Amino acid sequence: MHVYFNPYNMGRWDDDNRSDRYSSGPNKKRNLLKLIRRVIFIGFAIVGVVVLYVYFSTSGLNLEIIQRGGPVETISVKLSNNNFYSISNVTVTFDNEQSQELGDMGPFASIFITPESGSSKFKQVLVEANNGDIKIIKNR
Repeated sequence: MHVYFNPYNMGRWDDDNRSDRYSSGPNKKRNLLKLIRRVIFIGFAIVGVVVLYVYFSTSGLNLEIIQRGGPVETISVKLSNNNFYSISNVTVTFDNEQSQELGDMGPFASIFITPESGSSKFKQVLVEANNGDIKIIKNR
């Protein structure tokens, strides 16, 4: 065991000379910079986790029924493709009416659709895509 002699700090334990322990010099600034850096990294990690959670929870083909009341009641259906690839041959059917062909939907595309008959009394929406490989049924 080595004992180092510091000629500049020759105080004893009982003379309250603690200047080397509680300095406000460059070490304190370095510690503050490390703390700031860690807080920034933790913030980025939290934002990344939230973005990935939102993306994965809404990925795929989503169907949302939007109803607005008032003097003129309107109902529309929002169809969203939250994928990195396109979806082809998209058709929408309200109850048992004639199906509406929408064609292809690109990545991250959204389309608002209303029934052709103008009726707001439909009970079920059926969406088919990719030649029947993707099917979504949503009830009101």
